Amino acid sequence: MSTSAGGALAFLNQGVTPGATSNYSQSSTQLPSWYTDYTSQILNTAAQFAAQPYQTYQGPRIAQQDQLTQDAYSQAPALSSTASGNTQAASNLIQQGASSNNPLGAAQPYLNSGTTPTYDTVNSYMNPYNQDVTSAIANAANTNFNNYTLPALQSSIIGSGNITGSSTEGANLIENAEQQNEQNINNAQSQALQSGYNSSLTAAQAGAQNNLTAASTAGQLNSQGTTNAINAGSALSNVGTQGQANQIAAENQENTLGQQNQGYNQSNLNLAYQDYLNQLNYPLTQASEMQSALNGIQVPEATVQYQYGNSLNGSTTSSPLNTLLGTGVGTGAINTGTSTGISTANPGNTVTTPTTFYRKGGLAHLRNSR
Repeated sequence: MSTSAGGALAFLNQGVTPGATSNYSQSSTQLPSWYTDYTSQILNTAAQFAAQPYQTYQGPRIAQQDQLTQDAYSQAPALSSTASGNTQAASNLIQQGASSNNPLGAAQPYLNSGTTPTYDTVNSYMNPYNQDVTSAIANAANTNFNNYTLPALQSSIIGSGNITGSSTEGANLIENAEQQNEQNINNAQSQALQSGYNSSLTAAQAGAQNNLTAASTAGQLNSQGTTNAINAGSALSNVGTQGQANQIAAENQENTLGQQNQGYNQSNLNLAYQDYLNQLNYPLTQASEMQSALNGIQVPEATVQYQYGNSLNGSTTSSPLNTLLGTGVGTGAINTGTSTGISTANPGNTVTTPTTFYRKGGLAHLRNSR
């Protein structure tokens, strides 16, 4: 656009003196009415949705913890105390077995008795009735001698007619018989005593062997008792460990089932909340679908261009003064311009019609249309 100054009354000529030339142009794009109506409906729907106040969801959002999970959690603290109890009991058995592990101490009393010389212990095995036995032997021998041997000897001496002729010989015979009887008694008593001693010695030796056997047995039993106590402690510990493992597995299973139930409930709550959101956002969703329907559509467009101009030598003008002159208020020569036909083009392209001029000083109006 070109202009030149016009003084204090320049506003009548848009700041241009009557002798200057000034040209103006303006263009705008127009869309089809069906398109503008359609998009206006979308915008109105979005505006109404945005104007709605915030709506709080009244339903629950988080599923409560399932009872199975709560039960599993409530039983968990007891696991440590149960495990500690089993461990302590097992430890007590093992310590008891270890403290009593003394095979030599258990066998020592029997070893002492078994290794004591039998001549020191034989008297402990002597028959307390040996004196009675020897006395009985003596009494039996004397009774037999007095009742049978001596009377027979005396009868024999008398019956022989005292062949020696003196009583001394008979007395010697009787004395010898008495000595022989004493000798027989001593021999019989000695045999009885020897037999009793031998029996006692044999018993003492058997007792010593029994003590040695008992010592070995006592040592073995002590070792076996220690082993049994340790094994029992280990077994109790294993039972406790396995029991605790079983309890943990059961509680884990219970917790898993509880979490599954809670997950199912949470899924239902999520579905309900999503339904609420879908219902709440339905108008906006529909507007978005309406907007998506426009994707890929070639919308026809029309560009309208307006040009204005003024000139004292017959060019166009659009100043207020020229406008007044064009309506017949002003005076002067009237010049008539020319007008040509309108050309068209494909949708979306700008088509400019030739310029239409009015008389000098009047309004020159150029309109371009599709």
